[in-house]
Amino acid sequence: MRPIDAGSVHPLHPLPDVGRTFVGGFESTYHPASGVDALEVTGHVARYDEDLDQLLAGGVRHLRYPLRWHRIEAQPGVFDWDETDRVLGTLRARGAVPIVDLVHHTSYPDWLTDGFRDERFGPAFVRYATAVADRYPWLAAYTLFNEPFATLFLSGHEALWPPYDRGVPGLRRLLLSVLPSLSEAAAYWRTALPDAHHVWVDTAEHHTATGPGVDYAALANDRRHVVLDLALGHDLDLERPFLRELVVDGGEELLTLPPLRVDVLGLDYYCHSEWFYDEHGSHAPSPHPVGMADVVQQYAERYGLPVMLTETNLRGLPSDRISWMRYTLEQYELALSRGVPLHGYCWFPQVDSADWDSLLARAAGRVDPVGVVSLDADGTRRRTEFTDAWERAAAGAPVADLPAVRFQPPCDEQLQGLLPSLAHWPWLDPTPEQTVPALSADLPTGRTGSPDLSDHDLDTREHTMTTLPSSAVPATTEPTQPDLVVLSHLRWPWVWQRPQHIVSRLARQRAEAGARTYVVEEPVVADVDTPRLGTEEVDGITRVWLVMPVADSPTLRSEAHPADRGFEDAAADCYGALLAAMLGERALPPDVWVYTPMAFELAQHLEPGRLVYDVMDDLASFKDAPEGLVLRQRRLLAEADVVFTGGPSLDRSIRKQRTTGVHLFRSGVETEHYAQSRLLRTEHERPVAGYVGVVDERLDLDLLDELAEYLPDWTIRVVGPVAKIDPADLPRRPNIEYPGMARYDELPEVMAGFDVALMPFALNEATRSISPTKTLEYLAAGLPVVSTGVADVIADYADVVCLADDGQQFAAACRRVLLDDPRARDRRARPLQARQEWDHIASSMAGLLDAARSAGAGTRAEETA
Repeated sequence: MRPIDAGSVHPLHPLPDVGRTFVGGFESTYHPASGVDALEVTGHVARYDEDLDQLLAGGVRHLRYPLRWHRIEAQPGVFDWDETDRVLGTLRARGAVPIVDLVHHTSYPDWLTDGFRDERFGPAFVRYATAVADRYPWLAAYTLFNEPFATLFLSGHEALWPPYDRGVPGLRRLLLSVLPSLSEAAAYWRTALPDAHHVWVDTAEHHTATGPGVDYAALANDRRHVVLDLALGHDLDLERPFLRELVVDGGEELLTLPPLRVDVLGLDYYCHSEWFYDEHGSHAPSPHPVGMADVVQQYAERYGLPVMLTETNLRGLPSDRISWMRYTLEQYELALSRGVPLHGYCWFPQVDSADWDSLLARAAGRVDPVGVVSLDADGTRRRTEFTDAWERAAAGAPVADLPAVRFQPPCDEQLQGLLPSLAHWPWLDPTPEQTVPALSADLPTGRTGSPDLSDHDLDTREHTMTTLPSSAVPATTEPTQPDLVVLSHLRWPWVWQRPQHIVSRLARQRAEAGARTYVVEEPVVADVDTPRLGTEEVDGITRVWLVMPVADSPTLRSEAHPADRGFEDAAADCYGALLAAMLGERALPPDVWVYTPMAFELAQHLEPGRLVYDVMDDLASFKDAPEGLVLRQRRLLAEADVVFTGGPSLDRSIRKQRTTGVHLFRSGVETEHYAQSRLLRTEHERPVAGYVGVVDERLDLDLLDELAEYLPDWTIRVVGPVAKIDPADLPRRPNIEYPGMARYDELPEVMAGFDVALMPFALNEATRSISPTKTLEYLAAGLPVVSTGVADVIADYADVVCLADDGQQFAAACRRVLLDDPRARDRRARPLQARQEWDHIASSMAGLLDAARSAGAGTRAEETA
């Protein structure tokens, strides 16, 4: 089917005139792992007539519309135009002007198996873009690649989308793959469709800071412009901080790209487009925003181009969306009054999107409540008061005539920084009809990592997505679950392991029900006069620790961490009272989750509704175990409502002390996170045998020394913090490296530098019951594993892990496993990984805790009788 003949359609005008003209838009992002895109999940593919009718009935004639490359060219070089012909033909016949969007985020064909990094991407993209230009020469406006900075940043710098690359090197690789082909495609369109307008669409960001965040804000403010600057050949000054990093990393070729032409700069602005950095880390939305008008004006003045607001929305209730539309239209008109040439306002998308809770990695059909028209669970389109308000605004209603309804949770907290600039509004309180009761949601899959500034630096709307079970955001007045208080001997920012994986997931689930999660750490001493609590908001939890005067606790607990104390420290008796006061009165008593028996008295002080003991290690067998640990563990096992164990050996030991209410959960893995390592692997001069983890008395240091001796042509790399042993006792040889601790988000790249993964554990009391988390992590990274004969490793992984006893055997095994078939190893490991994903473990634990809660107060007495 060819496009409709030009004689039967209305003339097309590339852009609206300068002024407040509304533009429509439809969300289509495709994630290769799910196999479906947002147009399919929301039902637009089948209901496009209905959706277009609603949009056009509002008087809108210009709209951003996606072309689905992944469906058009499902096989290399074979194009299926039927659907595209049908929809574009309908739009043209009805006098609409589509701004076609050729690639929206990761919407490329599945056969590009390495995504933007695939060596076939550039030629394939040019072939596809050329074919679109040839087939639809009547198009008046186009976007060749939507949000190139945001897309390549998430795919190449933050490893959130395929090909899951990381850091400046990852972003450089993707830029070198994408920008030359984008330049070539733009040149073809300029020749083939000389009257059509190239609309470059990307995020409109702004970064501010105080104190330690100032330098990072400067870097981020430079980074936000770098992709468009490279594409235009604009302001390529190597004194710029981020551009310099990119070039020093090997990106010199990016400075010599043929400049492409942009006719209109499309800016996507959301409440979290503005970031603020201080001594506590990063904050988005910014508590001190400069406002949309200022941000848009900055971009317009920098590039001297006509601009368009190509995306904005707010994830919230219809009344919240109305108030956000009022704000952005007010700012839009303010920018116009300053002379900014704005050519259109686009609330994006027209119909609710879906599945942004997992960044589209899971096609679960969860509605994202952001659209002009809302979606019900069955796909039915539903008008709301926001639909009515949008239509009035599109028809030209003055901004002052739109309702100003106070924002509801969570929008009220997110938008606190805007309120001073809205003091002139005639605010209305939401009516009962404008609120909804709190709703429970399934545990979402999310990204976890250590609380580093760059780890939170996801300068796009996707980072703040919340899981939604329906087309309305929960507005929690009272929590439907109790707060969760976790008592841990491990500090949250330290090595990312079992507590962080489980608690971060439980925290997201609790937040959906209006509850908070606190991780309470061991006390520290500092130069303070009286004991006080320290807190930090990070990774969706509140860290809490007691700060005690030095004079109150003169005995040093550890030379390695002289400020650390234990929960049992006599000077920490006030901890419980201070913590209870901080938590305040609650409608529901908190659930208390314990990782160390030494916190038993503190747990009792909190009067928990349910008490959980997650036994991740046999702490009594560790070096310098505190006195009283065994007795406290017996009491904790007797009192706990639910007990979880971290491995088979530990489970058998615990069941000798308690026979009911004990559940085995081996430590898990976040397979997708470690799978990035396979793509990051590069050639290196010498083979590397590597270990990742805490370096303590559980490692066989003599074995490491022997291994280095028997593998003189290899590098032995031991990555992790040293704890509870003297660093002077570590073996020292020219081929042994100790690079120190790596953050969780760095581990895939660290493991990419290994050829063989090591588990050189000593066989002693401290390792009698361990079930190493790193086993599955190594396997997910695609590495062969060599281990000593730890009981749980033999029981669970004998078919996929090579076992050895001493340095000579380890060395021989390292050489041998290099010859193994990695595909066969993956086949054996896959069933183990599937049953031990952290998402599944956390949701299963949550279910058991809910069952214990519903069992009533008599459960504990029955279990301990």
